[in-house]
Amino acid sequence: MIVGKKYVASEIDSRYDAIVIGSGLGGLTTAALMANAGKKVLVLERHYTAGGFTHSFKRKGYEWDVGVHYIGEVHNPNSPLRRVFDVITDSQLQWAKMDDVYDKIIIKDTHYNFVAGAANFREELLKSFPDARQQIDAYLKHIRAATRSLPVHFGQRYLPRHLQGVVGGLVSRASGDYFSRTTKAVMADFIHDPKLASVLCGQWGDYGMPPAQSSFAMHAVVAQHYLGGANFPVGGASQIAHHIEPVIERAGGRVVVNAEVEQILIEGDRAIGVRMANGDEILCESVISAAGLYNTYGKLMPEEVGTRLKLAEKLTSLKPSVAHLGLYIGITGSAQELALEQANMWIYRGYDHDKELAKFLARPNTHFPLNYISFPSSKDPAWDSHYPGKSTVDVISLAPYEWFKPWENKPWNKRGADYEAFKAMLAEKLLADVYKHVPQVRGKVDYYELSTPLSTAHFNNCAQGQVYGLEHTPERFAQSWVKPHTPIKGLYLTGQDILFCGVASAMMAGAMTATTVLGAAALKVVPGFIAPQQAWPRSIPFISTKAKAEHTTKLAPPKPKQRAFTAKCLEVLDLTHDVKAFRFADASGDALDYQPGQFVTLALDIAGKKVFRSYTMSSTPTQAGYFELTVKRVDGGLVSNWLCDQLTVGASIAMTGPHGHFTCAPKPRKKVLFLSAGSGVTPMLSMARWLRDTANDADIVYFHCARTADDLIVPEEVAALVAENPRFVQHISLTRSRKKDKWRGLTGYLDAAMLAQIAPDFAEREVYSCGPTGFMAGSKAVFENAGFPMRRFHEESFGSTNSVDASGGTLCFANSGIEIACGGQQSILDLADQAGVTIASACRTGDCGECKVRKLSGDAPMANTAGLDAHAVEEGYVLTCVSFVSGKVRLAA
Repeated sequence: MIVGKKYVASEIDSRYDAIVIGSGLGGLTTAALMANAGKKVLVLERHYTAGGFTHSFKRKGYEWDVGVHYIGEVHNPNSPLRRVFDVITDSQLQWAKMDDVYDKIIIKDTHYNFVAGAANFREELLKSFPDARQQIDAYLKHIRAATRSLPVHFGQRYLPRHLQGVVGGLVSRASGDYFSRTTKAVMADFIHDPKLASVLCGQWGDYGMPPAQSSFAMHAVVAQHYLGGANFPVGGASQIAHHIEPVIERAGGRVVVNAEVEQILIEGDRAIGVRMANGDEILCESVISAAGLYNTYGKLMPEEVGTRLKLAEKLTSLKPSVAHLGLYIGITGSAQELALEQANMWIYRGYDHDKELAKFLARPNTHFPLNYISFPSSKDPAWDSHYPGKSTVDVISLAPYEWFKPWENKPWNKRGADYEAFKAMLAEKLLADVYKHVPQVRGKVDYYELSTPLSTAHFNNCAQGQVYGLEHTPERFAQSWVKPHTPIKGLYLTGQDILFCGVASAMMAGAMTATTVLGAAALKVVPGFIAPQQAWPRSIPFISTKAKAEHTTKLAPPKPKQRAFTAKCLEVLDLTHDVKAFRFADASGDALDYQPGQFVTLALDIAGKKVFRSYTMSSTPTQAGYFELTVKRVDGGLVSNWLCDQLTVGASIAMTGPHGHFTCAPKPRKKVLFLSAGSGVTPMLSMARWLRDTANDADIVYFHCARTADDLIVPEEVAALVAENPRFVQHISLTRSRKKDKWRGLTGYLDAAMLAQIAPDFAEREVYSCGPTGFMAGSKAVFENAGFPMRRFHEESFGSTNSVDASGGTLCFANSGIEIACGGQQSILDLADQAGVTIASACRTGDCGECKVRKLSGDAPMANTAGLDAHAVEEGYVLTCVSFVSGKVRLAA
């Protein structure tokens, strides 16, 4: 697919808000986000099609993607990556989830599978390394920690130069030295089996450097990115640029191809535009280079400017990444007929990656240390409708650029018979590896074509044919000057060189640059991509989270006393196709005293197993006679499904409560903003109902996200609340609206533009937010990025409570004489329940303190300490409901 319009001078305007040089995903992302802010952006691409390494090409009735093989995280619609993709493509780009096995590491003909999900990943590796549980858990812990350190490491580069040196040491400590140490060095701290280390490094081809050379941060980003599974764009990689182009054009911009920039125009100390290879000059307010550091500072800069700013000297501290061969194969027969899997194959000659590469480079031959085989037609559900009865295979291997220097000055496609003969020999060697590992394609190869480093140099303007931009060594990440800002006003950088290599990284670099260029205007368009995804445990589906002390102030503590009681079900109401409301009363006849937004914890016996779950009351304490729980059925949800299927009128359930601090009582602010998604609506209903009864003049903006119109909970009652109070304004946004909904309202998740639309005075409001974790993270980031005083931002989140890193180990209940081995994901209270050790408990969220037990020895990190006073902490008590095991832990229980 060809993306972009051919350059015609008469069709180019005399001035633009911004010019982007290069149409890789970094440049396109920057352009699309700026276009969403109303900026008129011109994207100039020297190739015949836009997209950079996301473009595709066709030969002989087949189509191949050149640089997109799989992408992680985008199957989660609330992940930062997916949110940015949706914004820059107007949510038109669709994704197909790949099979659970996304990578196969094959070393000396032994196969190891990488399976989606941390637990699955671990269990699959344990089949080959049964004694390595602690090593694998430590590895997962460190890649998670390294990924979380990214904002700290890159954030310092936005500080004034005189402060960067001051905070440098602090940054290094905060980021765990993951950037400054190699993958091999970091992993040696906790991986003691060299074969296991080799397997875990089996994706090093994704960034082009073996363990002894690569920065561990680069490795961790790749490993964590795919850990949840992989995806492929429906219709192929070219769909990415195809759907971005209309976004840019909508604001008056253009994506133009066959448009080579010769030089960036500098006037004084400012960039003012570009000069094209044909001599045309185009002016703009900002120039954004997505052409890479080497091209920007080494080729596009006027010589006198480069000399004055010593840009060439800066470039000497950086080295290019690896060059490669790419074999594109067309095969007769569908992926189904040939049983071609979706998983990628990483094939290695030996377990010592660095040794094998060094041996290959010392005496270059065709015993490639790494071959990668991928089956794009198997991953794309739209493939068969376009190319029935055909399949494609991609093969990638390393190749020194020096092999091809004799032909580097000859034009593409005209390099002579000796060059073609050399290519043919290399292609046959790679085909032999394909036949070995995918024997069913032998005799069915219809067409193949080999690209070399000279192909990459020609089409992607990379002097050494480097595929990943700059090499990803610790030295590269020590260059704090590599960032969107440049020494020249009005000139900015974007693309993989300012962050990491890869499609996802290039896109996020584009978002970083757009934020840098737009300044405050970015709040209108850039989604919450910076907000870290909270890692919560799985034991409690509905919990109150504690924001960091520097950002929040505690709400008024709840006056009602927590207690244990038995509740009797009075009524069951069907609210939607998958939501029910249950009305309860204390079986003793006493009224339950609670504040709006608080929750109760249910103690249930399901299939002989004791289970605890917490649910917010959706009713208002002003309603006498009952309290109400609203429960949404969840696929695979043990408790929610049991309640919806089994609980009937007259049944009794043991409960404790009320718990929690998420409430606008007792003294609500005059102006409030409620944000909710899914069943996160429950505390909002409780507070809205309470405000109706106690403060009818409250100024309320109520925003709720639902998948479809059928998923809206009690819409009639909310409409009644609006009718009763002229200062109550409701906004609904559907994330999966259907034709039958005939929806004309808001769509998608909350972003800066939507916030400005629903509550232009949000800075004056007290904000309450509740919903799934992704919704929470995205909403919070919108407010943080807007400079909102976060002491007035209160949240209650669906998820679990394990925001700490715990490796697991051994848990000893000293008083009971019971000792168990355990992982680091279950709370000590859950482990006690399973072991038959009784520990009194109530809220199970760390708020009430009922489950505290004295720790005799060991490390048991807690996700929340609200239920402990200073004396209890000094005495060594832990809240067992939110504490986890790291190593050997002994408790007085």
